[in-house]
Amino acid sequence: MFLAKIISVVLHPFIISSTTFLIFLIYSDIPVFNRVVIMTVALIATVVFPMLHVIAMKKRGDTISLDIPEREKRIYPFLWSVLIYVIALGVLWLIRSPKPILILMWAYAFNTTVATIVTRYWKVSIHGMALGGPVAALGIVVSPGFYWLTPSALLILFSRVKLKAHTPAQVVTGFILGFLLTYIHFKLLLLL
Repeated sequence: MFLAKIISVVLHPFIISSTTFLIFLIYSDIPVFNRVVIMTVALIATVVFPMLHVIAMKKRGDTISLDIPEREKRIYPFLWSVLIYVIALGVLWLIRSPKPILILMWAYAFNTTVATIVTRYWKVSIHGMALGGPVAALGIVVSPGFYWLTPSALLILFSRVKLKAHTPAQVVTGFILGFLLTYIHFKLLLLL
């Protein structure tokens, strides 16, 4: 159980999202100040606001855990995240962020919308989606070598199933959904 908890924390959506934006910015050729501003917007949108919302839910007793294990209680925080991602996308567009950064934030908004719809009926793994999407994005934008991270989905599968947070199907579906949706976003939008 200890190993499963460690994996779940290390591969948490908040950590994966911030790491993905950071890698994108490391491989960009924009000035350092612009990188700092973009990273700040990305962190506020994908980590700070969603985390504060979940912490507030836990303090109010609206959920028993910061992972929000109750399927029906995940919808409102997902919608909140979508709103924050859309606002962040607008800010990133206004400050003329590089196209891959805009597409990545768009992917977070779109994919979370899909997760919200699916969650109304089934508890898809957000850990899985949050890993699959960045693997696709990094593989397309930075290097195909990032596709070698795909087997890390097995770590999420082990972790989330061992912690009784998800079934194997929910984790695998989450990873595949996150990967395919993000792959499609980047392949289509990079052409525009």
